[in-house]
Amino acid sequence: MDKIICSYVYLITFHNHAQSAEFRFTFQVPKRLHRFLLDMTTEGNKGPPSTITLGFSILTHFLLVAPVIYILVLAFGHYSFFSWHPICMSLGVGLLITEAVFSVSGEAYIASKLARRNRVTIHWILHAIGLTLIGIGFIIIIVNKVNNNRAHFATTHSQLGLVTIILSVLVASFGVVANNTTWLYPRVRPVLIKIAHACGGIGMTILFLATLINGTYSNWWPGTSTGRDLVFTSFFIAGVLILVKPILGTISRCRVVFGPPSSDS
Repeated sequence: MDKIICSYVYLITFHNHAQSAEFRFTFQVPKRLHRFLLDMTTEGNKGPPSTITLGFSILTHFLLVAPVIYILVLAFGHYSFFSWHPICMSLGVGLLITEAVFSVSGEAYIASKLARRNRVTIHWILHAIGLTLIGIGFIIIIVNKVNNNRAHFATTHSQLGLVTIILSVLVASFGVVANNTTWLYPRVRPVLIKIAHACGGIGMTILFLATLINGTYSNWWPGTSTGRDLVFTSFFIAGVLILVKPILGTISRCRVVFGPPSSDS
């Protein structure tokens, strides 16, 4: 067994006029996990991605694209004005929002080719397009309810979707601030803004996927039960693969900021 431990050392320096303070934090992980995480970052991946990380990226893309295509086929196959709601939502959430997160969370090919700043640009562009499609899908369902004299936000799916959309606007706003931390510095430490945005982004990704999956269990679903189960499984596994690295990174940052001071200074 590979029991060798590798240490991640974070050195944070705070400056206040003529004074400064340094804090060092050490986070230890097994060597195999260290190699996997290191290979998925630009800083540690100077060459092309390994076969394993590239394979995980391809698998994740497939698990996102396949159910979206399936939903689109069903929506166009049973076309009506309402069909544009699942079309916009599946593209906005299942493809663009998730791919936006993946672009900064460990997509192997992009990480090997682009600096983090460029990946962040891809991240917010995909998010902006995704949220626009989600907004269009939201308007479509409102209009459809009005045209058919149906109650608004009367189901678990609609209520969960409303809450998720409202919170996503707040998280996106935090994202703008996180990309421009100098706006609030030194009143608010940049790392706190980034932690808040990361936590919110993780939560929003989970809620968006949960809402999308929940929609396949509504009366609209024209597919088979097996197809619905495959959509659930595909999105669930893809969500885990996308979020594992952001979750580990956020935990690490929280330990640095909120944990006890390190004795190794």
